[in-house]
This record gives sequence, structure tokens and C-alpha cells, in this order.
Amino acid sequence: MEENKTILAWYYVNGEKKQVSVKDLTDWLQEEPFPKEKIAEFIYYRLYSRYLKPFTLKKVDPYIRREYKNGFAMMACYSLYIEAFQSFRRGLTASNKIGKSLFENFFKEEKAFFPELHDKGKKFYENIRCGILHQGETMHGWKISRSGKKLFDNDTQTVDAVLFGKQLEKVLSNYKMELENSKVDSSIWKFCKTKLQSIMDNCK
Repeated sequence: MEENKTILAWYYVNGEKKQVSVKDLTDWLQEEPFPKEKIAEFIYYRLYSRYLKPFTLKKVDPYIRREYKNGFAMMACYSLYIEAFQSFRRGLTASNKIGKSLFENFFKEEKAFFPELHDKGKKFYENIRCGILHQGETMHGWKISRSGKKLFDNDTQTVDAVLFGKQLEKVLSNYKMELENSKVDSSIWKFCKTKLQSIMDNCK
């Protein structure tokens, strides 16, 4: 059987370019001892580079940041990130028809990072996620800003895209650390490996 060399992610770590293929991941999942750190790093950078990096880079030309960054584009990517992240957390091979519950659970489970939104997952899903992805607009008075002042203003129903992205980065870093520190037979790794296998199957 021909080896699948489809690239699942490429990224830089301390200036060194790394890339991970289906073959690499297949080999890692069979290694002894189990390479938790390598796989956790791969997951971190796969999600970070796709959904967060374009908007959270520290060194960006001020003109580019002012003229081209857009809160709607940021929140669209961040909404996709949440579904992808929850798929790893719960070992999901698909998330259609359960999106609302994924967002509700995400904000409850990540309350430490999103205290202002911990009970607003349903409204966020309907008014930010679905509004932007389906209609190109927020719904029912919800708004998006990039002022960097307050993560969520309940009075004006305004989500700050800049601060939201920074918190998502912390969530991802925390997940990476959890994977590195958890036993291979723990539920977090069970769900993670189910998702990884699904990713590889989708490359066939």
C-alpha cells in the first residue's frame, strides 16, 4: 500500500520549518513510548496556523493591521476554530447538527478564559457564528469591535475580536499542556486519537 504523504500541517518552531504528513502521524501513533509532545505540538500548530496566526501575530505592519484586519473575518475564523477544537476535545468525526451544543459546552468548559460568555454559548452561536457564516452579519443587536478594551460588553452585546483571539490562543496552549501531561490511556487522549484517525481517513 502506497504511503500517504499528504501534508496535514507545516509550521515554524524557533525558526525551523516543520511539516507533518499522514505517514508521519501514522508512525507517531504507533510509536513506543508514545510521543505525546510531538503530537500535541502538531495539533497546536495545525489549529494555530489555520485559525489564529493571521490575526494574533505580534509584529504586523500598522497599516496592514489598520486597513486589512477585520473583526468579521476574525470572528468567522474563530468560530471555525471553536468547532475544530471541540472536535478534538470530544473525539468527533463530524459536527453537523450539533454546532449549538458545541458552542454552549465550549464557553462553559473554558469559563476561566471567557467568564463573560460562559452562559452565552447559545446566543453566541446564533448571533455571531451563524450570523456571520450564513448571512455575513451579526444578528439581534450583537456587535463586533477591535478596540481591545473589553472582551464582551453585555450592555451593548459587543464582542471584541482582538481580545477574543488572545483568549483562544490561551485555550489552545492549555490544551497542548493538558495533552503533554495526561496519560496515554486518559479520556483526553482517547478523544484526541479518534479525531486524528478521522483526519487521516479523510485524506484517503
